[in-house]
Amino acid sequence: MTETLSRIRRGGGSGRPSEEGRLYRWAVWTALNPVKVILVWLLLLAGALVSANYFTAHLTGNTNSVIGSDSEKANQLIADEFPETPSETDFVVLHSTTLTAQDPAFRQVVGAAVARYRQAPEVIEAIDPYGVPDRLVAPDGRTVLVPVTLDGDDKKLQEQAAPLSGIAGTLGTDQVQVWFTGASPLAAAAVEQGNEDLSMAETIGFPAAGIVLLLAFGSLVAAAIPLALGVVAVLSAFGALGIATHFTSFDVFVQTAVSMVGIALGIDYTLFIVTRFREELARAADNGRQERARAVGRTLATAGQAVLFSGVTVVVSLSGLWLVRSAKVYSMAVGMSAAVLVMMLVAVTLLPALLGLLGGRINRLALPWARRSLAHPDPEHSAWARAIAVVMRRPVLIAVFGAILLGALSIPVFHLRYGVDLGAGAVAESPAGRGYTVVSEAYAPGVLTPVTVVVSAGGGRLTDPQLDAVARFSEQAVGNREVADVVSITRVLDAQAGGHTAAHLEAANRTAGAALAGLVSRDGDTTVITIRPRHGADTDEAADLVRELRTRADGAFAGTGLTAHVGGGPAEIVDITDESSRAMPLVIGAVLAASWLLLLIAFRSLVLPFEAIFMNLLTSGAAFGVAVLIFQEGHAAGLLGVDRTGFIQVILPLFAFALVFGLSMDYQVFMLSRMREEWDCTGDNAAAVQLGLTRTAKVITAAATIMVVVFASFMFTQILEIKQMGFMLALAVLIDATIVRLLLVPSLMRLIGHRNWWLPGWLDRTLPRAGQH
Repeated sequence: MTETLSRIRRGGGSGRPSEEGRLYRWAVWTALNPVKVILVWLLLLAGALVSANYFTAHLTGNTNSVIGSDSEKANQLIADEFPETPSETDFVVLHSTTLTAQDPAFRQVVGAAVARYRQAPEVIEAIDPYGVPDRLVAPDGRTVLVPVTLDGDDKKLQEQAAPLSGIAGTLGTDQVQVWFTGASPLAAAAVEQGNEDLSMAETIGFPAAGIVLLLAFGSLVAAAIPLALGVVAVLSAFGALGIATHFTSFDVFVQTAVSMVGIALGIDYTLFIVTRFREELARAADNGRQERARAVGRTLATAGQAVLFSGVTVVVSLSGLWLVRSAKVYSMAVGMSAAVLVMMLVAVTLLPALLGLLGGRINRLALPWARRSLAHPDPEHSAWARAIAVVMRRPVLIAVFGAILLGALSIPVFHLRYGVDLGAGAVAESPAGRGYTVVSEAYAPGVLTPVTVVVSAGGGRLTDPQLDAVARFSEQAVGNREVADVVSITRVLDAQAGGHTAAHLEAANRTAGAALAGLVSRDGDTTVITIRPRHGADTDEAADLVRELRTRADGAFAGTGLTAHVGGGPAEIVDITDESSRAMPLVIGAVLAASWLLLLIAFRSLVLPFEAIFMNLLTSGAAFGVAVLIFQEGHAAGLLGVDRTGFIQVILPLFAFALVFGLSMDYQVFMLSRMREEWDCTGDNAAAVQLGLTRTAKVITAAATIMVVVFASFMFTQILEIKQMGFMLALAVLIDATIVRLLLVPSLMRLIGHRNWWLPGWLDRTLPRAGQH
């Protein structure tokens, strides 16, 4: 092996990249015209800054709706049949530890609240709770709800939350506390918390990444470039999403995910390219302008092409999320893909311009102990080279050890349990969060998130037999021990008119039509049954109730000409859980197939794609398995400062798998590209593996360390989804860059030998060529 490496070094076996091709020519032009490119980017960034502000100002709260689901059909029926019904009902929560709801001082605050909210321009109606005390006064008599009806889309409702919460803040007294809560106030609080979490994560992640970059590069100038371009990538991605916001909405989680991916990949891709540029610059005959430009060209033709292919692989992995029928998942896929595409654009335009402008000055402000290695880089005699040589000498032992270890860590995945945390805990200290907590303690927790059963006759007015079916279903729901309250047209008619026939309904509409507006549609063919569970929307009990109600509805309305759809918050959670279970194998299959094809085209090998997929599956499985052990089962949760949840957030495995797989391919592509260069020059598999890994080990480790730092910084946030995703991504990258890249990859490739690069001739002639000139 040593003789082979020496022969390669003497003969220039690793050679310089061919000075031809579109990427090479583009990079040379960019390096020779850096001012023009930088000026264009400055103009783009100015526009991105304006558009980014629009994007962040129009984020929406969490939504769990599933396209085509039973809950979405219920929501659509309500929107179609009850157009005049307000979009949302939120609540003013009044609570006292010393007074009861009947005390004059308490009643005075309630009266003031009703009057103030009725005067607010955003409010359609504020209901006096003393008119319906059995529903709006808590059983302990110390908490009262004032329902406040609002209208508008999600953006408008969240914008209204701040002024309406402000009114509540002015109403409280020494004895009575007042909060404004509900779906939109909680969503607005989640957006605000997300912004705070993002700022905190960046405060932790950026300095730590800067330290790693400084140690990896040994130069302040070189270390500053990845950080700066990471910021440029995130800002540009926000700008692009700001334009998209005019046509669609984005979940608050998208902002954090885009920042997470944009910063990590921005630093990674820049690190790869800058490292290769310094190698090419060290080989250059002089530091003249033309030679610098050629060095930039060779860099982009090699590392730049690997970065572009890595980016395409990540985007392809994320595109698997389009198989999930969820608007939230779609917005996440669009957001993260935008971050990757923007960073690819930065890497092949702005970065080569900066490199051409800096040239040898990229090594300025070097650390004292790094000056020698910067002037005379010699990776073949580094500690990395010695460590990799040890791995190459013991391939069987190391391959078996690595596979068994990662396989064992993957076992808990088979016990993965989905769940949903609505995020109330993350905003518990906000006014909306405190109000929600009080309501959950004083009433049945499901009072703010009811189940809505929408029953339709399909055009004709409800008949006596159909109203009887509604009554039977309503009474069955009342008898369910998980139900706290049921409001239906038949129960209202029975209480007020002594019967629930079509004649009773017609008479009630004539005398109290407005009071029945939310229960029966104007044409009399659709009715809504509101069921308030005893448990919160994100509990197992609420999910079981939804499933039971759907089963009972099928039986209760069979043969009556009625159709029933079960919606509301608890039903949406059931539907997104079922959709995640349905889509997971489809996403995995699509991502694996697309990645295999891309790697086949890129590396002209039938074997390497299978190796890469196998090792990336081990990485994903191990990261998921440890997440299940910590978050779901609670093992070592205290050491990491997290709580045992008993589940993994429902859509997180979909996001995490696509992203982890894409990021794992990122390192795989960069490393295999360098090995392919060596194989093409030498035809020696062992030398290609050892040299390729030796020359990429340091940069991959540095890049992985930065990614781990950036992702782990999001574990200090409050929102559960972000905590769990930050942990999974950080752990996956750590496993991938250590056990997989430094142990499994070289040992397996050493064992497989020259067959790593085998491709049938007919397939070689058929496949398109990546980076075709």
